[in-house]
Parts: sequence; structure tokens; C-alpha cells
Amino acid sequence: MLVADGLHKSYPNRRVLRGVSLSVSPGEMLGVVGPNGSGKTTLVRLLTGEESPDAGEVRLDGRPLSDWSQRERARRLAVLPQEGLPSVPFSVREVVEMGRHPHQGFWPWAGVRDRQVVERVLQQTGLQADRDRQVNQLSGGERQRVAIAKAMAQGPRVLILDEPTTFLDIAHQLGMLDWIRSWGQKEGVAVLIVLHDLNLAALYCDRILMLKEGTCFAQGTPSDTLTPDRIREVYGVEPVLTQHPVTHAPQVLLQPGGGDANLPKPAVLFPS
Repeated sequence: MLVADGLHKSYPNRRVLRGVSLSVSPGEMLGVVGPNGSGKTTLVRLLTGEESPDAGEVRLDGRPLSDWSQRERARRLAVLPQEGLPSVPFSVREVVEMGRHPHQGFWPWAGVRDRQVVERVLQQTGLQADRDRQVNQLSGGERQRVAIAKAMAQGPRVLILDEPTTFLDIAHQLGMLDWIRSWGQKEGVAVLIVLHDLNLAALYCDRILMLKEGTCFAQGTPSDTLTPDRIREVYGVEPVLTQHPVTHAPQVLLQPGGGDANLPKPAVLFPS
């Protein structure tokens, strides 16, 4: 379980997070949403231990995150950064095997248990046929699947993803989120995912945390969080809310002309 209590973070001349608290339980998916500059990426850095909060505390399985060694933390917490998996000259199997490094001893050689885990993950993610392909020859969507497989091989109790759907087409977005949700529920992994797409967050997340200017503006189920008033106040747009005909999750429709009023109006290139 991952818990954050009253996180504050400031940089020179800028307060980024103010008193943000959250928790993610085993088998649950928590979505973090908010406009650009609301503090989403900074929150991820604090939750993963990449940076330390100015005040407040992050706890992993009941212990302060700062008390865990880097190896101990890597055994329990996996991270998919915003930039995804780099285009490296390794095979798919070799990259997935890297997820087992935190569980190995001084000599990072894969044992029987490690090989069994890697084979199972390759099968679960449909990567068996691609096991010997070079990662730098894969498409962005295929590399993202390999990144997920590497995280699964790590065997974490918590998975944190920072905008993993940004560069994926619709089919790869849905496929990736389907895999993550199914795996998290089956293995009891707590999943925290930062998303820009409110409709994807509503479809896949059990709860949503909405950030505004570094504060937790709302937190709850998708239906409780994604209301017209809250979307209007946080994003500055005029939404139309409807209900998904199959899942009954809230879905957000946008209207032309409802964008950022502070942006300059387009110039008239050919006046009449």
C-alpha cells in the first residue's frame, strides 16, 4: 500500500504542491488528473523517492519511503516514467529480464526463479513471439508493452505510471490500460496512474484525484470527482457530461470555443 500525507514541495519562487494526501490500496487503480502545471509530475517524483518533500511523508507498506534502501524499494515499487522505455539495443527478453535485477544478488545473473518469472510475463503480455527482437526496432506502442512487461517481471506491490498513453494510438492506449488493470487486480498491485484523458481515467480508475494549482481539489470515485462544476473550475472549459452506455462511467464531451480564454485569438490572414 502507498500512502502520502500532507505533501508540500517548493522550488525557488514557486510552490508546486500544498498539502496533498492520498492512498492506493492493493488491487486498486488511482488516477491523478489536472491541467498542465498543477503538480502531477512533481507528485510522482515525491511518491517514487526521486525527490524529497519539504513537508509531509510518503509511506510504502507502512514504512517511510526514506527508510527503504534503493534495492528494497525497487523490489516493491516499479515506475514507468513519462518518456517511456528508451530505444535501446537489447532484445525484448533482455529488457524484461532487467526487471529481475532488484531480486538478484551481487552477481546479476538470472536464476531459475528469475527465468520462470520472465517466461510467464512474456506469455502474459503476448511478447513470446517478439522475445528476440531488438527494442530499438519496435514501434512506440510495442516498446510501451515491453516496459510494462519489465515492470511486471519486477514483481512490485506498487506501480506508478506518469502519462503512459501520451504517444500511443487509441488501440494501444486501451490495450495497455486493460493489461495494467487486469494484472493489478489479479496480483493485488496498487496502481497510481497520471492521465490527461479524463474519459480514460473514468473508464479505468477506481478513484480519481484531481489537482489544481498544487492542491487536492477533489478525490473520490469518477462519478463523484468528474462533475461539470469541478471540470469547469479546474480546466476552465465548459463540459457536457454523459454516461458511457456500457460501463456507465461518466464521459466528458467538449464544445467548440470552450478552450482557454487567455490564449490569443487566431489572426485573420485573409481579411475580406
